[in-house]
Amino acid sequence: MTELNSIWLVIVLGTVVLLSLAVGIIAIIIFQQRKMFAMQQKNLEQLAESEKRYRRLVKLSPLPMVVAIAERIVYVNDAGIKLFSASGEDEVYQRSLYEYLTTDFEHPEQNRFPAMLEREEELYNVKGQLEKLDGQIIDIELTAINISFDEQEAKHIVLRDITQEERHKAELIAAKERAEQSDKLKDAFIANISHEIRTPLHIIIGYSNLITNELVGNLYPEMESYFQAIRRGSQRLMRTVEHILNISSIQVGTFSVRPEEIRVSDRVAELVHEMTSLAKKKGLELTFTSECPAAILYADRYCIDQAVSNVIDNAIKFTKKGEVSTRVYCVDRRVCIEIRDTGIGISPEYLPKVFSVFSQEASGYTRPFDGLGLGLSLTKKYVELNRGSITVKSRKGKGTTFTLQFLADKVEEPAYQEEVLTPAYVPLEPLEKEEESGFTGLQNVLFVEDDEETQEYMASLLSREYNLRIAATAGAAWEILEDTRIDLVLMDLSLQGDEDGISLTRRIRKDDRFSKLPIIAVTAHAFPKDRIQSLEAGCNAYFSKPFQIEELKRSMESFLTGDTRSS
Repeated sequence: MTELNSIWLVIVLGTVVLLSLAVGIIAIIIFQQRKMFAMQQKNLEQLAESEKRYRRLVKLSPLPMVVAIAERIVYVNDAGIKLFSASGEDEVYQRSLYEYLTTDFEHPEQNRFPAMLEREEELYNVKGQLEKLDGQIIDIELTAINISFDEQEAKHIVLRDITQEERHKAELIAAKERAEQSDKLKDAFIANISHEIRTPLHIIIGYSNLITNELVGNLYPEMESYFQAIRRGSQRLMRTVEHILNISSIQVGTFSVRPEEIRVSDRVAELVHEMTSLAKKKGLELTFTSECPAAILYADRYCIDQAVSNVIDNAIKFTKKGEVSTRVYCVDRRVCIEIRDTGIGISPEYLPKVFSVFSQEASGYTRPFDGLGLGLSLTKKYVELNRGSITVKSRKGKGTTFTLQFLADKVEEPAYQEEVLTPAYVPLEPLEKEEESGFTGLQNVLFVEDDEETQEYMASLLSREYNLRIAATAGAAWEILEDTRIDLVLMDLSLQGDEDGISLTRRIRKDDRFSKLPIIAVTAHAFPKDRIQSLEAGCNAYFSKPFQIEELKRSMESFLTGDTRSS
């Protein structure tokens, strides 16, 4: 009995324990479920709040936004309603989006928006046009991403009005095109002005020199001074025009350089020699010394000539008595050109402005010196275009020293010295003479020039020494080349008709019969780019009007005799 009672007691106690465990487990499960439910409720509340904030942000966004399901608009924000020119959401709700999206910029001939929006991929920054409810068509930029809306697949579309941007862009493009056209017109105007001034000046200076030479020994002193005044006035006008044209060309970026080897001491000595008469007229001593005669500079000859000549010319102009000295020396690998004068000097206040465009220390009606104030500004640009620098030291009333520095290409003594013959030159093999021609008379020179006065002037200078043939057009020149043995061609760049001198020169060079025929460009087109084009087309030398007839004749003789050495 006792044992039976014990067994029942154990059973009862076990049952109580099991029931207690079951109740505890159930309680824990209920607690966890209530906790999870509370968390879910909280998450749902947070999600609802987040969705509410998102909807509010979308609604108040300044960017027009649309949600479309299968092309039908199911939501549009306030900015979108405004974009469509609608009074409310109802005016666009459930309407097809394609009623408004008319075309895209990339393919204006067709409306690709339906095909693009029906694909699953997202669209970014696709440009097109949208027609508003009031009929106005605007430019838009569209971005579309895939979203779920009311448990359906939808497109969230952002539309940005870019009408003003496209208009401004079009205006900028039009303004750019106008500016480019203006630059072309300005370049053409500058080139034409240069040509139209140089051509008559060439004739004025040329005939003045011709008359002077013809009347040597028979001129009264007053008449001699008249001709000198004509030459000085013409040269001053030419220098002024050249400065204006060059500064314009440099500022618009059309000025180009053609580097070549220059024997600095020889070239500077020649430039100093050209200024001797100007210095003597003022009673000044003009000197030149060189401490490195073998120095060779790789630079544009025109720029170096203009830079050195401008500084020497200024030194003479601003020096009333004393001297102007030019010295070439080398420091390490740099070649220096020093021009020192004993002139009026420059004040400390003006010294920082000395290289400014159109700048002069004295101005107004009482200014003591002429000029535009371009010389030194151009000089600085010429030097810098050739990897050089220019410095100035001056004291008022004591004089001024300008120093031009360049990186020397060579400083050793060259193996031989060459004679400088022409301002611009390309070596040429001597033209083979036909033995059977029996040519013993004057050599045949073809002068291709369309200006009648220039034709007459050059004929008066060259007809005594050469058998001169004249052609005003490329066609006439080619006929002469075909029918007559020509020994040398003087080529102008501007010609009547459809073919200019550059094109004619290229055509001559392509013909094997004339491959060795010397061609000298003689033109009023005097920009560096004109010189470069002439030489690249096949001209062997280049002279810009007005030029010294003696220099042209020396160049012609060098080609006709086969003596074609040059520096």
